[in-house]
Amino acid sequence: MFDIIKCSADARAHGFERLFSFEEAKARVAVVENAEAAAELRNRKTLLMLRDWKFDEGAIKLIAEKKKACFLVDLSEIIKSRGMRRAVSISKLRSFLRLCAKHGAFYTFASFAEKEDEIRSPEELEHIIMLFDLNRGQAHFALRMLKEYL
Repeated sequence: MFDIIKCSADARAHGFERLFSFEEAKARVAVVENAEAAAELRNRKTLLMLRDWKFDEGAIKLIAEKKKACFLVDLSEIIKSRGMRRAVSISKLRSFLRLCAKHGAFYTFASFAEKEDEIRSPEELEHIIMLFDLNRGQAHFALRMLKEYL
């Protein structure tokens, strides 16, 4: 399993094969506003981090056809949010990931932990990912996708 974090830590101590620092991963991550803007980067092997999870089925379909770009979901935003904001984020993300699975678009997750004590184990990350209506196999596969792009 793999994760991207914003601090330094020992991967083996936390149960990961490798922890990528945000600084080394930054060059491979493109932060875009929405799926339409992400569709312009569909020919590059890059991680697409969306600011807004409003989905456009056509854009997701275009990205899925090329099989190069991969959506990166920042779990720290969901973990740190509370109440209605968290519920809305989970709902949007659930719908988005359902479309990704339907069309075969790649997606992966990262915790972006800022302190060593915020680092979650791979099993914890899988369980958080399963909140988005993904099964354990999909969650496991998604966490392994980081290796392909970093």
